Amino acid sequence: MDSPADYREMMARAIEDIRAEPVQPYREGAPVRRVIRVRGRTTGRPRRFGINVTQVGGHLYLCSAIRRRDWVRNLIAAGRCTVERDGPDGADTDHASVLIEGAEAAAVLATYLPQAGYQDPELPFAVDAPITDITPHTTTTAVFRLDPARDLNGG
Repeated sequence: MDSPADYREMMARAIEDIRAEPVQPYREGAPVRRVIRVRGRTTGRPRRFGINVTQVGGHLYLCSAIRRRDWVRNLIAAGRCTVERDGPDGADTDHASVLIEGAEAAAVLATYLPQAGYQDPELPFAVDAPITDITPHTTTTAVFRLDPARDLNGG
């Protein structure tokens, strides 16, 4: 990738690809591709990105090898997001995005990473590392649990 414009174009194509696919149902421990919408921390405008969402223990999670990525920083700032076409009728669903660490995050990473299909060069451990090796890194990786939205508007 040669420029930020190239990266934006690649991300836009990835979103188009995900939207063109039939929505895959969640299965325990198996990542599925979704488009996430979050408010930008600086502009306040909606930002979209394609990502794997993994169900572990009945909860939905998003993972990143590092916290410096824009989508991670936006989710931390917003504390909420929308998953496109995720409802039973194909409607978008709202979620609280909760950054987690420790044993819960390590268990999610240990489930997700071997199935992700790639190894992020920023990942500070092997994709097949045991939970005991992953746990110390959960303060620098990013794992978000997507909790059901109650009333995200404060009312």
